Amino acid sequence: MILQVAELLRFWNFNMEYDFIYDRHTGQFSIRLAAEHEVLGRFLLDEFGQQAGAYLPLLQQLSELKPSQSMQYQGKEFLLEIENGEVTLNHNTLFSETTEQLTAQQQQTLADDDLQLDQQGMTSQCGLEDLQKLLREWQQFLAD
Repeated sequence: MILQVAELLRFWNFNMEYDFIYDRHTGQFSIRLAAEHEVLGRFLLDEFGQQAGAYLPLLQQLSELKPSQSMQYQGKEFLLEIENGEVTLNHNTLFSETTEQLTAQQQQTLADDDLQLDQQGMTSQCGLEDLQKLLREWQQFLAD
């Protein structure tokens, strides 16, 4: 007998593909997105958790946003910025500045040693409509 442990709901839209997962064994929800958008899933779960109602204030703000307006949402670990219908999500560490300027020699040494900040998994971009669709469907999945 096969025991189904997780329910999987798959969604596609023009720019973004994602899976919503509920693990019946652990009672946990998760989101699986393509690599270029996976930071968005981390942001949603870290910032708002698994309660459908926690997403309502953000959905409300996004629905009231006019196409020419800008908006920022500063989360615990990420900054969500919306400008002209484009969404950018950046991890807060990308905004930290060093107190000392590195010399050209030091910068070259870092580049040669591949010790530069790895930005993969720390930033993501999508359209406002894509984000709204993801949020509505995710919130509905959590509510069901």
